[in-house]
Amino acid sequence: MDVSEYLPMFLAEGREHLQELNLAVVRIEEQPDDPETVDEIFRIAHSMKGMSATMGFAGMAALTHEMEDVFELLRRRKGGLEREAIDVLLLCLDTLGEAVDAIEVDGAERIVPEPLIARLRELVRDRTPDQDADRHGSQTPPADVDTLAAGERVVHLSAELADDAQMPAVRAYMVLSALAEKGRVVTSAPTEEHVDAFTGRAIDVWLATEEPEEALIALAGSVPDVASAHAAVVSPEPGADDADAVDAPGAPGAPAAPAAGAPATSHKAKGASTVRVDAERLDQLMHFMGELVLHRTQVEGLVAQADVPGLSQAMQNLTRTSHALQQMVMQVRMIPVEAVFLRFPRLVRDLSMKLDKQVELSLVGKETELDRTVVDALGDPLVHLVRNSLDHGLEPPEERVAAGKPATGTLEISARHAGGNVIISVRDDGRGIDPARVARKAAERGLIPADAVDAVDAKAAAELLFHPGFSTAEVTSDISGRGVGMDAVRTTVRELGGEVLLHSELGQGTTAQVRLPLTLAIMAALLVEIGGQPFAVPIDRVERTVKLADHALRSVAGERMLVMRDGVLPIVDGGTRLSRAATPEADHAVIVRTAEARLALAVTKLVGQQELVTRPLPSEVAEHAALSGGAVLPDGRIALIVDCDALGEGAARLPAPALA
Repeated sequence: MDVSEYLPMFLAEGREHLQELNLAVVRIEEQPDDPETVDEIFRIAHSMKGMSATMGFAGMAALTHEMEDVFELLRRRKGGLEREAIDVLLLCLDTLGEAVDAIEVDGAERIVPEPLIARLRELVRDRTPDQDADRHGSQTPPADVDTLAAGERVVHLSAELADDAQMPAVRAYMVLSALAEKGRVVTSAPTEEHVDAFTGRAIDVWLATEEPEEALIALAGSVPDVASAHAAVVSPEPGADDADAVDAPGAPGAPAAPAAGAPATSHKAKGASTVRVDAERLDQLMHFMGELVLHRTQVEGLVAQADVPGLSQAMQNLTRTSHALQQMVMQVRMIPVEAVFLRFPRLVRDLSMKLDKQVELSLVGKETELDRTVVDALGDPLVHLVRNSLDHGLEPPEERVAAGKPATGTLEISARHAGGNVIISVRDDGRGIDPARVARKAAERGLIPADAVDAVDAKAAAELLFHPGFSTAEVTSDISGRGVGMDAVRTTVRELGGEVLLHSELGQGTTAQVRLPLTLAIMAALLVEIGGQPFAVPIDRVERTVKLADHALRSVAGERMLVMRDGVLPIVDGGTRLSRAATPEADHAVIVRTAEARLALAVTKLVGQQELVTRPLPSEVAEHAALSGGAVLPDGRIALIVDCDALGEGAARLPAPALA
C-alpha cells in the first residue's frame, strides 16, 4: 500500500499526539492517581504506535510499544512513577518529536531506538509468557471458531469509519491493534494480513475476551475517524450449554446476532465534526476574501455615482452577504491559543528542575481564539517570556521563604479578548525588576550616562530591558543571559502588529503583557490624508477626532501640546513622522491610544472608515517610519497603515506639562 499520500496527515496527528502525551505525562507526575489521565495516555500511545507501524516507521512503532510497558506500571502501582521513569519517558517523547521533524524533511525517521528501549526495559520487571500473552493477545489468531476452548466467551465488535476518513487502512490497523491488547482475535474483516489494502468503512472483529462490551466499544471509539461502534456477545457465557455455541464466523463481515440474554450494546462515538484543511488553502481563501472586500469597496463607489433603479438595494444585499462570508472565513482561520499554551507545562517542568525551583503553573483562557498566522508566530516570544520569569523572576525556595513568601512560586499565563485584540499575559510573583540594578548594568554597557542612573524608575528600567544586547544576567547560560530575549520578543510581536509591555513591582513580581490583533489580513481603519497622501489608522486605536481650531494649543519644552478637557496631549506631526515632510495646513487631529499613552496625530483631512486588506511593507521602509503595512484603496492608491505604538515612542518621552 502506498502511504505517501497520508504523510501530511500522519505528521499533523503525530505532533498532536506527542503534545498530548507530553502534557499527560507531566500531569500524571503531579497527580499520579488520576485514572482519566492514565486512560488517556494508553489511548494516545495506542494511536501513535498504530499510525507509525502502518506508515512503515518501525523505529517509532518499536519505541512507542516499549513505552506502553512503562505506562502499564501506572495501572499496577499507586503513587505513580519514579522521577527516573518520567525523565526517560519525556526523553523518548523528545526523540519521537525529532523523528517526526526528520520525516517531514526527507521522509526518513532517522531514529535509533535501541538505547532508549534498553532504558525502558530496565524500568519494567520481566513478565512471564502468560502475562505477555495477556497483554499482547495472539498475533496469529485461529480463523475458525471451532478452535475455541469450551465455554470461551467471544464478542463481535463492529466499527464504522466516518465517510470522510482519509486513512481507512491506518484506522483499521489501529482498531485491530487496540482490541488485540484486550484478548485473542479469533478472526476479523479485514484480517491482519490484508489490512494494508483495506479501503472500506466497516471493520468487524471477533474477540475472545472477558472484557465487557462497553469497554471494547469505548476502546474502538477512541480511534480517530471511528464514527460508531457496536458490540455483542456471540458465544455462550462461561457455563452455558454448548448447544448455544456461536455460529462460526466463516464469512467475516456477516452480522452476528446477539446471544440470548446479551442484547447488543451500541455506542455512538464522536463523529468526524472537523475536517483537516491544508494551511495554504486557508491562506488562499483569505487572500481571495481580501480581494472580494477590495472589489466590493470599488463597486460601492461606483454605485454611489450611478442612478440605476434597484442598484442600491442590490448593492446592500451584496454587502450584507459578503460581510457574512467574510466573518465566516475569519472564523475558519481562528484556532484556540491552547495550541501554544500546551507546550508550557513540559517547559516549566524541565526548567524548574534544572533551576532547582518550585513552580506552580496556571493556564487561563486557553479557549481564546486567534488567527492561525498569529498563533504560529506566537510560540517563540512566549517561550522567551516564560524562560525569563523562571530564570530571573522567580526566586529559589529558600529565598522566597526568607522574604515571607510560599516556597512555591506562581507563574500564570493568561489570554483574553479586548476589543479587536487579544491580550496574553505572563505573570509571576517573583522578585520583580530592580530599577537600580538595571540602571547600573545599562550604564556599564553605555546605554545611559552614569549620572542618569539614579533617575531610572521602574518604567524606564522595564524599557531598558528591551534594548538589543541588554541582559542583567551575571553568567550566560543555555536558559538566558545572551541579551537577545526581550529584544527578539518585541521585534516579533511588532511584526505581528502588536506590542509588548512590562509592569513590575520590586519584591512582588512582574507581568509581561502582549497585545495582538485578532487577525492580520483584514482590518477596519480610519482613512486620513497627510499632504495629499492617504494613511490608515487602525480603528481600535482611534479614540476620537477633533478640529485643531476648536482647542487651545500650547508649547511645552519646544513641543506643541493640545489642551483638552480630559488632559493635555502631545501633538505628533503626521507628515514629519510618517512621510518626512511637515504637514501643510493640518486642520484635524486624530486622538490615538498607544501602548502607554494618548497623543494627537495632526492630519490634513479626514476621509472616513473603511475595511482594508493589509499587506506587509518592505523591511527597509518599515524600519525607518512608524508604519506597519499597506493597503490598496478602491481608487488604486496605496494607503500606509500607521503603527500607533511606534508613533507614540517619541511622544511618550515628552515631559508632562503643568497647567495653571
